[in-house]
Amino acid sequence: MSVSRSLSRAPRLLRYPRRLKVVAMITVLLFAAALVVAALAAWRQDNLTQSLREDTAWVVYKLDRDAIQLFNHLLAATRGPISPSDQDDLNLHFELLYSRITLLQEGEVSLLLDNISMAKALLVQIQQQLDTLDPMFEPHASLPQLPIAELEEELLVLTRLTERFVIAINGYLAKSATEERALLNILYNLLMSLLVGMSFAVLLVIVFLVREMRESASARREQEQLSHQLEITATQAQAANHAKSDFLAMVSHEIRTPLNGVIGMSELLREPSSLAQVEDYARTIHDSANQLLAMINEILDFSKIEAGHLTLETSPTALKPLVDSVISLFEPRAKEKGLQLALDVDPLVPAWVMIDASRLRQILLNLITNAIKFTDHGRVNIRIYSTVKSLLFEVCDTGCGLNEEQQASLFEPFQQADESVARRFGGTGLGLAICKRLSEAMQGRLGVRSTPGQGSTFWCELPLVEASPVTAPLPPEPTQDFTGTSLLLVEDNAVNRKVATGLLSRLGCDVVCAENGQDALDMVQAQQVHLIFMDIQLPDIDGITVTKRLRSQGGWLANVPIVAMTAGGVEDVRQRCLAAGMNDYITKPLSLLSLSNVLSLQLFTASRPDSLSALPLDQEQQELQPLLNHATLESLVMSLGAESVDQLIMLYYQQVSDYSAQLAAYLRNAEFLTTEQAKQVARLAHQLRGESLGVGAERLAAEAKRLEIIASNSASSPQDFTETMNLLRQTASRTHAALEKWRRDDSTEE
Repeated sequence: MSVSRSLSRAPRLLRYPRRLKVVAMITVLLFAAALVVAALAAWRQDNLTQSLREDTAWVVYKLDRDAIQLFNHLLAATRGPISPSDQDDLNLHFELLYSRITLLQEGEVSLLLDNISMAKALLVQIQQQLDTLDPMFEPHASLPQLPIAELEEELLVLTRLTERFVIAINGYLAKSATEERALLNILYNLLMSLLVGMSFAVLLVIVFLVREMRESASARREQEQLSHQLEITATQAQAANHAKSDFLAMVSHEIRTPLNGVIGMSELLREPSSLAQVEDYARTIHDSANQLLAMINEILDFSKIEAGHLTLETSPTALKPLVDSVISLFEPRAKEKGLQLALDVDPLVPAWVMIDASRLRQILLNLITNAIKFTDHGRVNIRIYSTVKSLLFEVCDTGCGLNEEQQASLFEPFQQADESVARRFGGTGLGLAICKRLSEAMQGRLGVRSTPGQGSTFWCELPLVEASPVTAPLPPEPTQDFTGTSLLLVEDNAVNRKVATGLLSRLGCDVVCAENGQDALDMVQAQQVHLIFMDIQLPDIDGITVTKRLRSQGGWLANVPIVAMTAGGVEDVRQRCLAAGMNDYITKPLSLLSLSNVLSLQLFTASRPDSLSALPLDQEQQELQPLLNHATLESLVMSLGAESVDQLIMLYYQQVSDYSAQLAAYLRNAEFLTTEQAKQVARLAHQLRGESLGVGAERLAAEAKRLEIIASNSASSPQDFTETMNLLRQTASRTHAALEKWRRDDSTEE
């Protein structure tokens, strides 16, 4: 029974007779061959017809050209006495017209002209006109003097006839082309029908073959293939699961470390503590949160790059100030480890280049961070040089170095050179992977040369595009006190609402809150505010729709600044917000500095005095003004943390040095200062003033303001510039010493 059952399940071979399949295949081949032959015959006939028409059109065109040339030649020859050679040339040109007519009256061309009644009639008229002109054109030996007037008149008639002849032929050809296109469309439709029929016939043959192949296929082979596929799928799933587990383990460990600091310190803050302990706990919470935010930003950057959402913002960039600002952030850390941190810029490197400054800064930050992290003694060198087409950066260290196996996997995501690296230094292993992908997105390359025990050299090569220097817009003066400013905060999350309200209250703002979009629409009907912070994701109506409805109401709502607040993660959020009518965009987590900058930008504009009346009246009043505003410095420490403020001050030193050098270059010959140079001096002084106020250097800010006013006044003398510049230098030196003393005193108190 089992045997018969298995036989009944066996595939039946040659279900259809072989003769039927052979006949079907022969039919398809003959049908295809017939189509090919018919197509070739039609194509050949069409080529012949087209060639004949082109030849006819060419002969007619040459007939018209020869008639016109004969007429022009006659006119040119009759400007003076006609020489025998000219008369013979005219006779030859006339004979050429007869040869053209002969071509049109013989062979297949004449058959074509017989189908064009108008052309045939014109050809007869042209022949008659040539017969009329024939006695008038003779060689000089037979006819010493040509009848010029009669020739001109008859040739004019001839050229008109040939012109009409050309028009008639072209009209016929255009009409024929139109008819042929219509016929061709019909043929194409017929051909498509034939192709469909042939395809159906081929399909029948394929069905015959495939059906027999399916019935004759071995069940065992199918099972083996299925088993093999299942093994591959299982291996891929296992590898993906392993990678996911490694990623989750690594990320969870890196998240738990700073999160432990946040939770632990926040629990300690709930217990009774001294003021010094509270400040220490708050600083630890702030540092841990920044560490957590940096790691999340790395993961988001990498996911954005992998998803293809990375956008580059290329602009003219001053290269050395950008690199100097990056290096200044690492000088305290290098000094703490006893490392020498040096920068070497080749003189041939252009001062200004076209590049995405923020992405280049991100690459350099990662490379220098790694170099300092893995170097315990020696030095870290940053070298910049260029070729004709490339800009090259090298970060060389004297650290532990890497072997070839470590170098091969160094730029892969979530990879570190050694398992002990994560335990000693932490990190997600995404920094170098992000740098490599950023450099490739900027049409560049990134790599490493390293020898174990001798250090490493990470290099980045980017395209070199020189740029012209640009004048940066004057930044608005920083504002820290917004007392009396009324704000509407539209935020559905209670924690985010509490954080934003607390920070804005610290800035002196009066804040009213709305938990959803409808509440916001209702509140603006009863209360007017100076600015609205709008969350994008709201439970009832999204923030973009709420903004559009607010703007559509007109009145004060048409102009009130609206600033978007969101956790980010979407590349086009800013464009969507601005398109909806918002004025600016701020990402979470919020900080006092970011909120203060947004409020200053949206609510205030920098005012510049236009006369010397705003100058300090005497030196005694200048001396009474303190060098530093300690309240500003303490506020920065509370907001950013001591380490970040130290880095900010180091960057400020570098900026003051750059501004001083640029101002000195402009004022070296103050008596020959041009109007444009005076504007640059005012711009630099204004920037120095704004940055000085930002770090509490109030007296230096006042001196910078004095120089700005002098540069803005066309009546200022060279002596005014010289005296003010000397005072600015002295104040900068004293400010530097005062900031160093404040840093020492502040660290001692801690």
